[in-house]
Amino acid sequence: MIAEFYKASVERSQASGSKEIFLTFEKANRWRMSSLDRVRRETVVEMSLEPIMGLALEEHRLHVRQVIEDKNLDDRQRAIALEDIMQGIYSEASRKLEYVSAEAFDLLNRFSLESSRRMDMLVAGNRA
Repeated sequence: MIAEFYKASVERSQASGSKEIFLTFEKANRWRMSSLDRVRRETVVEMSLEPIMGLALEEHRLHVRQVIEDKNLDDRQRAIALEDIMQGIYSEASRKLEYVSAEAFDLLNRFSLESSRRMDMLVAGNRA
């Protein structure tokens, strides 16, 4: 959903300076999905986010949908909220996989840090 949000944001932001940011984020989110799939297939431990106890992905999915559909926010504000959600999911999932799969832990931890940096970049852009 988030990759699709960024794709739509690229199309809506043709005239603004946000187009390149959203295009980069959309490509990065698609890369994240393929990286997670690769790690899932290549690790000895079958890694999937769904069965991780306490991750509450359905709640996060609903929250993501609410943010994307919130007409009171512009695309940059939505992106900040979405990166905050993803940072939390990746951080929580990485902690839960730390002793199960080192590769999955590292990948999810890196995604968490990337989302945090994206959020900082978007917030700084809002101030400018």
